[in-house]
Amino acid sequence: MPLLSESAKSVCSAAYDVAALTLVSVRHMGYALKRHRLLFRQLYEVGNRSLIIVGVFGLFIGLILVLYGGDRLQQFGQEKYIGLTGLAIIWEFGPVFTAFIVAGRIGSAYAAEIGTMQVADEIDALRSMGIKPEAYLASPRLLACVLLMPVLVAYADFAAIVGGAGMAWFSLRVAPSEFFRVFFQYLEFQEMTRSLAKSVVFGGVIAITGCYHGFTTTGGAEGVGKSTTESVVHSLLAILVVDYFIGKLLLAV
Repeated sequence: MPLLSESAKSVCSAAYDVAALTLVSVRHMGYALKRHRLLFRQLYEVGNRSLIIVGVFGLFIGLILVLYGGDRLQQFGQEKYIGLTGLAIIWEFGPVFTAFIVAGRIGSAYAAEIGTMQVADEIDALRSMGIKPEAYLASPRLLACVLLMPVLVAYADFAAIVGGAGMAWFSLRVAPSEFFRVFFQYLEFQEMTRSLAKSVVFGGVIAITGCYHGFTTTGGAEGVGKSTTESVVHSLLAILVVDYFIGKLLLAV
């Protein structure tokens, strides 16, 4: 029981610290907008340097979904409906798996960068110069992730759907025109907005989780490695939990 009680207190304390960091980072968004160089650097890191891996990942997600989904549909003579796999990409696979990629690449980098500054006492140096670390480090990263996650998700969705259409033609002899006809027939605009809304939240989760683990790093180089690993693990878990509750909320609207 004492161990359980201590764990519960630790979780509650961490949740409070994460909420406080989120509020402070959002409150200092204006600072990030004024410091264009800081913001553009993070936009470049999140967006431009993630395009290749996100595009390749999305392409193969589309190929794999059509490969396995088409095999099952073909057994029932319904391969013409293979375009419905595009809906699965829009609903879940695009936003969630893109968030996983960004969490592994960007979230871990945030934890490592800020964690290194923390153990080297650079965070305290910023405070001594009258600079708020949350405004200087967290706000530009949060804003960059929130702004560009929808773009990356849309890019991944496009690559996945094009790849799926190509695989449908190659393996099932379903013409791309038929693939896209079925896809757009059942696609609703609100489903796309739901997907992009989730991606915005995922971007915030990734940025805040990475920054939080960076700011709480202790123990030198070993601590930086531990914070980086925990950042990725906690980001992935948070994305799945948030995805569930957002899905429940959006479906109820």
